[in-house]
Amino acid sequence: MDKKISIDGFLREYSVAAKQKGSAMEQFIKKHINNRYMNFLEKCVYCDSIVNASTHVKDGERQIVKLNTAMRFVAFTMRMIDIYTDIEIDFNEGNFIKQYDQLNKVGAIGVIIENIDKAEYSEFSTILNMKLDDFRDNEYSLTAFLYNFKESMSLSDEVLTDVIKKAIEEAKVE
Repeated sequence: MDKKISIDGFLREYSVAAKQKGSAMEQFIKKHINNRYMNFLEKCVYCDSIVNASTHVKDGERQIVKLNTAMRFVAFTMRMIDIYTDIEIDFNEGNFIKQYDQLNKVGAIGVIIENIDKAEYSEFSTILNMKLDDFRDNEYSLTAFLYNFKESMSLSDEVLTDVIKKAIEEAKVE
């Protein structure tokens, strides 16, 4: 399904459908939903970008780790809408947050999300959670700490192993 409708166009049509009786809203939403299967690796790429966007901030010239779960929620929701509907979502410079607010203000987000294929939504959500778990393990685990310490000090594996063995031996003596 090619993108065919802007947020404003969708909202105009949504408003008309919401005022009609009967199954007009259901037919309107189904017209804009594309419950296609997205392959696993594509989902992984999208989830990586969501995790990266919601866990790093720029501090001058360097990236620092700072979790932003609200941003992750909005990015995930808007990515679902982008992939599984014909609504054009603009992910440049936070425009998708404004678009989220436009859709959410009229209750369209819930209506759209509940019409996305449950298996696709669930798998996407599971992959996102796995990617976030990987990020946390890779950034905050003891192994990650030791690796980053070793890299920052330019220590060889042998030197680090010797230091750890010595620390273990000293701990046993006490």
